[in-house]
Amino acid sequence: MALVSKTLEVSAYADAILSIVADFEAYPQWNDEVTAVYILARYNDGRPSQLRIDTEIQGQPGTYIQAVYYPAPAQIQTVMQQGQLFSKQHQLFSVVEMGPSSLLTVDLDVETSIPGVPDVMVKKLVNDALEHLAGNLKARAEALAGGV
Repeated sequence: MALVSKTLEVSAYADAILSIVADFEAYPQWNDEVTAVYILARYNDGRPSQLRIDTEIQGQPGTYIQAVYYPAPAQIQTVMQQGQLFSKQHQLFSVVEMGPSSLLTVDLDVETSIPGVPDVMVKKLVNDALEHLAGNLKARAEALAGGV
């Protein structure tokens, strides 16, 4: 099991960051490991409740079905329901506004379904993936904010 967390300051308002996270179909525009996202189901209020995410990571294609939850006004969570390589994959995006900048925290909890992979190696790979995701999200938010 690998649980990793990354918090960084983003020069953008919290609502702007959350709107990027919630715009799942636009992920391929800013996350080069995501090739396509399809919304499979929506809540009554129109927000996505289930996604299909197609990825290519280091030349390895993958397809994941994710449930989407909104546990608090400034949080979005995805929980893998089906996919390759992992038996568990939960992501939680949390944003705290501090004026024109915000603190973004991304928590990633992953369990691999590949037998014999040491936990320390899984944690390193998950941490690298989290760094990549958080960095790309920060860059996207700041580019769209135009240096708030």
